[in-house]
Amino acid sequence: MKKCWTKPFATAVATLAFVALAPTAAQADVLKPIKVTKPDINGAVFQRKDAVHENKDGNATTDVVTFTSNDNAYQTGLYQSGPLHETISKAPGYPYNEFLYFISGGATFTSADGSVVTAHAGEAVSLPKGWIGTFDTKGYTKLYVTYNPDDIKK
Repeated sequence: MKKCWTKPFATAVATLAFVALAPTAAQADVLKPIKVTKPDINGAVFQRKDAVHENKDGNATTDVVTFTSNDNAYQTGLYQSGPLHETISKAPGYPYNEFLYFISGGATFTSADGSVVTAHAGEAVSLPKGWIGTFDTKGYTKLYVTYNPDDIKK
């Protein structure tokens, strides 16, 4: 009597290979909330290794990105800046939509038409992409959210 293991053996090997290669729930990337703690907000976040420290024209800044969407268009983080006067005077204007929540300090935004918005610690401002005007501050720390559809990875 001749035994034929070919078909059952091949089926078993194929099944084992599929199970071994298929991601399990534990192996798959699980999306999780990103938390920014009170100590982070109070300044600890700026000591992280991924904090970007810059000093441009005498203005020291620190930026810590806490999240970037997979398509690269949406981002959150914390940012510190010293005194600054910046003018955005021509198109295309401000490069993205931004929500700014001031943890400390504040800023004054003067739009191209002369209207003025001042925000202090505990207040927020939304700047639309394309905004033109001046930005003045004696220094601040902010939580931010940016969105720019032009940054979407194609």
